[in-house]
Amino acid sequence: MIEEMRAVCKDMAHAMGLVLFPRGCAGCGEPHEVLCVKCARLFSKRYTFALAGTVLGEGFASARYEGAVRHAILAWKDHGDEECDGPFADIMATLLCRDECLARLRGYGHVLVVPTPSSPRSVRARGRDHMMPLARSLARALREQGVDAKACGALEMRGMHGKSVQTRSARQRSRRVAGHIDVSKRMRTALLERRDLAVIIVDDIVTSGATMRACVQAFRNIEVPVFGAASLAYAPATGT
Repeated sequence: MIEEMRAVCKDMAHAMGLVLFPRGCAGCGEPHEVLCVKCARLFSKRYTFALAGTVLGEGFASARYEGAVRHAILAWKDHGDEECDGPFADIMATLLCRDECLARLRGYGHVLVVPTPSSPRSVRARGRDHMMPLARSLARALREQGVDAKACGALEMRGMHGKSVQTRSARQRSRRVAGHIDVSKRMRTALLERRDLAVIIVDDIVTSGATMRACVQAFRNIEVPVFGAASLAYAPATGT
């Protein structure tokens, strides 16, 4: 009951805020838009990045992490713009709901859509696991295409501090995540009992790919195949 009241109060406060301070596009500030047509178009690309150890050998991203794309993602990720869940979920689905991917995904008994994990501290600061709504939407879109898919928070992060986008070089990023991402004990037992599944990893921003690789390795350690990965944006790391 208390949670329901909190949800109602949150919705009322949001509605009042829109009346007093009409929102603008998360990317450029265009009035009365969540993500305007111009900014949405920036997410319409399909960049690839190498991802060894996966079935596809690569992952996909919809945009470069710069300009309005960066503004939109940060507004959603770190400043509570939950209305971007819908547009970003559609963008994520477009990356993987393609014939060449769907045909292969239908060959698995089950497909788990797994977000890269955030630290408990980050989740508390944001008030939610911001990637899970996108994972659920992608799983739903895959089911509509005949893939037995389900979103699952199977990974956990322990003992890691700082934001990955604040760690500049690829080597620094690799050191940052090494040994800190693993399949949760609860999910490990369940996954070991299934041999007919594959995993899709989803993230908001890919830089060096260190976090993605750590996630892939966590599943490889328990012999669960990772099909591939999808990310909203790609920001190649500088230096080594």
